[in-house]
Order: sequence, then C-alpha cells, then structure tokens
Amino acid sequence: MTVVPDAPVTPAALSAFLRGVERRGLVLAQLQCGDGAAAERALAAALRAFSSQAAGRPMAGWPMRFWSLLATAPPLRREPMPGTWLPPFTALGRMQTSDRLALLLRIVAGLEEEPASEVQGIEVAAYRQSLARACPRDAAGNPDAQAWRALAEAAQQELRELSPAQVSRLAQLRES
Repeated sequence: MTVVPDAPVTPAALSAFLRGVERRGLVLAQLQCGDGAAAERALAAALRAFSSQAAGRPMAGWPMRFWSLLATAPPLRREPMPGTWLPPFTALGRMQTSDRLALLLRIVAGLEEEPASEVQGIEVAAYRQSLARACPRDAAGNPDAQAWRALAEAAQQELRELSPAQVSRLAQLRES
C-alpha cells in the first residue's frame, strides 16, 4: 500500500470547510447557550482556534476538531445556563448542559454516537445516557418520537432560515 502524504492546506480548502460548518456551529451554539451574543462569541473563538490549527492536521480530522473546539467553549459549558429558549425550543432550557449538548450534536451537527461522545470527551455509553435524558417525553414519561422529530425539524429550519444579517456576520467571522 502506498502512503500518500497529506496535501498542504490551502486557504480555499479551509474557507470551504468553514462555510460547510459555520451555520450548524452557530445554530448549535445558540441553542446550547440560549444567548445569541454568547453563541456568536463562542463560534468566533472556535473558528479562530480551528483556523490556526488546521494546517497541522489532516483534513479528515477537521470535523472532529471543529466540533470539539466549539463544544468546549466556555459559554456552551456553563451550568446552570442563564440563557433564554423560545418556542419551539423551551424544553432545551430545562435540560442539563451536557444533555442538551448531546442532543444538539445529534440533531444540529449530525454526529453519530461515537464521534459525538468523542466531542464531549465521554464514553459512548455515557453519551447514550445523556441523549436518553434529553429525549422529549410524553405525558406518561415515555420517549416521544413525534416530539423528537418536531424538535429536530425545528433545528433544521433554524439552519435554513438564518437572517441575512446572520449570514453576513458568519462570512465576516470566517474571513477574520
């Protein structure tokens, strides 16, 4: 087997990667901390840190590194979280910080269990427990698949419907 060294990171490759994750990063941060300004600060810090580290890492590892940097941003880790969550996301505000992050890594970032557990720095079993605690429940206390789908769809709608000002700000953050 021939080993091919990683190609040098080009500014275009880095910019394309960041464009691919910035919307999800912003929405995840907003829904995690319930505070748009704090979310933007956390995303900006993660983008800066990632950009400074990307050249020394294989491109295949970029997604894990980006999500790990964002997930460890102090505004996203506070307990209790002082933010405000409006409908349809009010249930997020009642969750423990780590449980909410587990859920958002799944429905916003699209990470499967193993990568999401790595991002949070926990075992897969602990991630599953966190995700189970975050799962919407019906009146009888059972997992509510319909509420889960509604929450996931609402998060996806947030991704699609960023305001022009938010999109412009993301471009500024990416280029800074």
